[in-house]
Amino acid sequence: MQTWQWDGKPRWMKTLAIALLIVGITLRFVHLDRKVYWYDETLTSLRIFGHTRSQLEDHFRGQVVPASDLLQFQQSAPDKGWDDTLDALKGNAEHPPLYYLLARLWASIFGSSIAAMRSFPAVTSLLVFPCIYWLCVELFAAPLTGWVAVAIAAVAPFQVLYAQEAREYALWTVVILLSCATFLRALRLNTRSIWLLYALTVALGLYTHILGGLVTIAHGLYLLLARRWQAVWPFVLAAIGGLVLFTPWLLVILNNLEQIHTTTEGVRAEMSIGSLLERWLTNLNRVFLDIDFNYVDIEDTNYALLAIVLFVFIWLVRRYRPSAIFLLALLAGTVLPLLLPDLLLGGRRSGALRYLIPCYLAIELAVAHFLAMHLTGRWFKLGRTALLSLTLAGVLSLIISSQATVWWVKSLERSGSYPVIAQIINRTEQPLVIVDRSRAIGMLSLSRLFDSQVSLQLLPEFRAQPIPSGFSDVFVLDGDRGYFRRIYRRHRYRAIPFFRPTTRTFSLWRLRRE
Repeated sequence: MQTWQWDGKPRWMKTLAIALLIVGITLRFVHLDRKVYWYDETLTSLRIFGHTRSQLEDHFRGQVVPASDLLQFQQSAPDKGWDDTLDALKGNAEHPPLYYLLARLWASIFGSSIAAMRSFPAVTSLLVFPCIYWLCVELFAAPLTGWVAVAIAAVAPFQVLYAQEAREYALWTVVILLSCATFLRALRLNTRSIWLLYALTVALGLYTHILGGLVTIAHGLYLLLARRWQAVWPFVLAAIGGLVLFTPWLLVILNNLEQIHTTTEGVRAEMSIGSLLERWLTNLNRVFLDIDFNYVDIEDTNYALLAIVLFVFIWLVRRYRPSAIFLLALLAGTVLPLLLPDLLLGGRRSGALRYLIPCYLAIELAVAHFLAMHLTGRWFKLGRTALLSLTLAGVLSLIISSQATVWWVKSLERSGSYPVIAQIINRTEQPLVIVDRSRAIGMLSLSRLFDSQVSLQLLPEFRAQPIPSGFSDVFVLDGDRGYFRRIYRRHRYRAIPFFRPTTRTFSLWRLRRE
């Protein structure tokens, strides 16, 4: 798709892009192990090493063990091979296996520490830069736009944060950009080899994320909107070819539909339209600016950014219509399938930033081209100021978030209290923490924060089991009132609340003998 040709680029733009690349790459690897290894990342390690949730829960038999005992479920074991990894992944078929198999291979070389597990997506995310540059050249035929897009992507907060997440989203970002660039090149060259390559990217997208098919649907939508009828048949054949390559895992999905429905019930939980709107605006802001939204009121900034994005797309439609159609198709094709069910049936699918990565990449590309086209001529000073301000905001946001132990990407709702709870318990001399199997996954995450003197009593369920002796302090995680009444009647222990959050994270109680 060649809509504009310009082979030069200001020397300062190339220097800025290289400087931001260095900064962005550095920030991707700084403090990799500082943030909490949260619930979903813990599940990643559990599965790639061939363990299952049921095996972990079966380990809760009432025994007292060191906190480090649970970490056996976060690393490789002699009796767990690649077939165990595949079996564990089949039990959660909504997560296709490509990332997890690659992560297991990476861990076999570099180990299973937090830094090692997160370094794989961090390294993978570096492929974003050549892919987004290639996509800009194919989409806009403008190398300058490619340099601007690289500069923005280098310090885009959401891209850097997901590059430090031991999950599949950095890989999916790369595959999305690669698939889009390959698709546009296939339209331009229309050769069998490039369409075969596109079919491979379709399969890669499906094997990386279950929503990868929406990107292919968006490409088909573009062909219809742009009336590229001559390309419809090759596209259909390539899409079918990619789907055929995905058939082995598609069969796994079809055989586990009931389990997938149960596992994903969280995205169908009710959320008001007002709350969804707030989530959409917050997520849009996180594409370019990321501060702690729980403590700073930036509602005006959210609406201002939305207005700017709308203006950019209106400008793009008027000036570069073919490119605008492609980006709007990518946006609509990936947003509407999640948004409409939320509006009609209820739910929060469209409120998860990670599910809408293709949409936010489309917005990034639109903004990059808008800025690139205003880096020459009479608008040069304004364009340069806007670009410098945008990238500086990203850098400052990332410097702030790099110092935190918990950030929104690690789910403040789930893991916000982990560092506080660990700090309270670690300050005691020889503590015992009592927990039941219903909190097994959360305990995997929390156990990484405990010092060596911490012991755990892993209960199958909270009843009135005897309280072990010989410990300086006894804590209970998420005990219920019935349990506390029973242990008071039978063992004369009274529960004192230490930490009682309002979210889904742990509450902490201390038992005192009377």
